[in-house]
Amino acid sequence: YRMETTKLYVEYIVVGMETLAIIFLVIFIIIGDAFLPIIKYCIKNIVPSIIMLGWCYILGLIVDRIADIIYDKRKMHIKEKYPIEAETSIIVWEHFKQDAFATFTLSRIRLMRSTALNSFAMLIVCTYAVIKYHCGWKITMLTVVGFLTMAIASDLAHFNLLNNYYKKTMKLENSYLNKGDVKSSEKASSQS
Repeated sequence: YRMETTKLYVEYIVVGMETLAIIFLVIFIIIGDAFLPIIKYCIKNIVPSIIMLGWCYILGLIVDRIADIIYDKRKMHIKEKYPIEAETSIIVWEHFKQDAFATFTLSRIRLMRSTALNSFAMLIVCTYAVIKYHCGWKITMLTVVGFLTMAIASDLAHFNLLNNYYKKTMKLENSYLNKGDVKSSEKASSQS
């Protein structure tokens, strides 16, 4: 249990670091070079670094919640394609003693949806920054292509992971239910 909780903390911190990078870039765009000494100070000193780590965790929670709301329609659409009888999908995976794999997959799903959202935000902010600071068309194109690729790849990974997760959940449950049907029909035929 402790290991899964630790993984969740790390997941939120990674998403929060992506978000914090966007926020820092926005602050840099607004106040300019005056922000650089603050960043250097925070990086060199442990206390501000620990505080920023806490911020990253909180930002990760917030972005995860926002991404969950934004991607809810997709999730519901996919869940409708692969209906299960169990109250939750994790119950099916627990029955087959595969709940660790399910938890790992769900973590990757959350990470991909949040990274897709952050990559899209970074695309907008970074593109604005490189245009504002006249970094040239090569850097601008590299920025656009890089973050657009990251946003699309994360979004596609999210879709594929979510689709495969619910498809496998349905197959696992069906295999369990069908075995139950076979056993009950064998029982009924032996009694007659």
